[in-house]
Amino acid sequence: MVYAMQHSWRALCRPVLSAPRLVVARMEAHQAAAAAASQHKETAPKSVKDIPGPPTFPLVGCLPALIALTISNSSKKLHLIFGDVVKKYGSMVRLENPQMPPVVIVIDPNHIEAFVRATMDNPVRDGFFSLKKIRLEAVDNYFEGKTGLLTENGDEWWRVRSRVQTPMMKPKNVTSYLGQVDEVTIEFVERMASLQEQHGEMPTDFQTELYKWALESVGLVALNRRLGCLASDLTEDSEPMRLIRLVNDLFHNLNLTEYGVHTWRIFPTKPFRTLRDKHNEFLRLADSNIRETEASLLALGTEDRELTLMEKLLMTPGLSRKDVTTLILDMLFAGIDTTSHTMAFTLYLLARHPEAQAKLQEEVDSVLRGHEGPLTERHLAQLSYLKAVIKESLRIFPLIHGVGRTLDKDLILDDYLIPKGWCMFGINMLTGWDERFFPRVKEFVPERWLRHKPLGPIHPYASLPFGAGTRMCIGRRLAEQEMYIFLTRVMERFTVDYKYEDIDIVTSLVNTPSRPLRFNLIERS
Repeated sequence: MVYAMQHSWRALCRPVLSAPRLVVARMEAHQAAAAAASQHKETAPKSVKDIPGPPTFPLVGCLPALIALTISNSSKKLHLIFGDVVKKYGSMVRLENPQMPPVVIVIDPNHIEAFVRATMDNPVRDGFFSLKKIRLEAVDNYFEGKTGLLTENGDEWWRVRSRVQTPMMKPKNVTSYLGQVDEVTIEFVERMASLQEQHGEMPTDFQTELYKWALESVGLVALNRRLGCLASDLTEDSEPMRLIRLVNDLFHNLNLTEYGVHTWRIFPTKPFRTLRDKHNEFLRLADSNIRETEASLLALGTEDRELTLMEKLLMTPGLSRKDVTTLILDMLFAGIDTTSHTMAFTLYLLARHPEAQAKLQEEVDSVLRGHEGPLTERHLAQLSYLKAVIKESLRIFPLIHGVGRTLDKDLILDDYLIPKGWCMFGINMLTGWDERFFPRVKEFVPERWLRHKPLGPIHPYASLPFGAGTRMCIGRRLAEQEMYIFLTRVMERFTVDYKYEDIDIVTSLVNTPSRPLRFNLIERS
């Protein structure tokens, strides 16, 4: 959803701060600034240029060093490139490249917390430059010069964010879709059983099957109707399959345009042209579905029924129809790869750790004992180990590399003065793989996330799958509910096994499983 997606040099989304909390946040920021000033008043802070980093040359910056790392690691293994950079230069690294703002990358959660708090009042997240350019140049001025939460910053971002906050994150609005998403998931679990019977295991394209489940689920919320993704006779040229392929293509080409040298700013490169064409095609399909939903809702009227999310958004003062359609477009765009990849990695880890899977099944059995019918909010509230399993999966196989902000004022961090205008990028992926912050870091230990914290306290900024601070993912509640339901229903029915080579991460804007998901599903008695 507009969800866990944050770009690797930057990040996404924001919960509204009430006036008292905003005052507290500002007081904390002033106190921190005063403490920093006191700490450094005797010694002038060091220049940002003193922060270790690759050699920087005129015109090309540190690009030669990064290209060398890319050649040795492959562009599909961006996490290895970041890992090599941190291993060589330390946990705070300076990077300067042409066409990009200079950036300081950090992995210490204290540093991540410091820059997120410092930018709380103005959380600028640069990134998605190519997507913004495409939307600004869209045919017929479709977006009317306003490109949505993914790409906007400042007053325009806050204008939309402040108005969609309540409809998107209010618990009642989220749980109103629980029963319908559960129905979709039960249907998909039946499809999984059919695939197991047909192939003797999940087929090599099972990731595509997960995309179908994710699109059907997010379509229910965004469009308030079924899209037909789970039909057994779904053809490759069907609308759901076209939407799925378009999203895959969008992620792939955004990865190329955003991470590569931005020559598309000068002339339209092949990845940029492909991104533009795929985005326009996706826009046509999504807009057609949005219009159909609007027409059907208008015919129903609003008396004696709960309003849908789309209706609540359309009726929100200060939001135009284009604001709403752009948000729904991004929900569909961001709601397929994110949750499906997370569930793929989670099933893999459970298959590799049968003792954890058995413990999870015991919890699911205990919570659902004797229950027939849809899952309820009460059921999900009791699944503490299940939630810990997903958190641990997101630590080991995070979807994103981290969170980023552009400083709107100078920041002193570990005796370095980082100037206004520089970007800060916290690589939580590497934080999650660091023994200093997560004891037994190479082990799958969901228990570390339980309330009693048996492995010690976890820094609140050490793992941020949905971002942090005032740009936290706006679809977090919807995404979490979707994943909780999926894992509950799968564990209720199957034991998952995996007998093939280890699965790793491949980078494509959001991280992807490196191998086919050939799970063996064993029916539980």
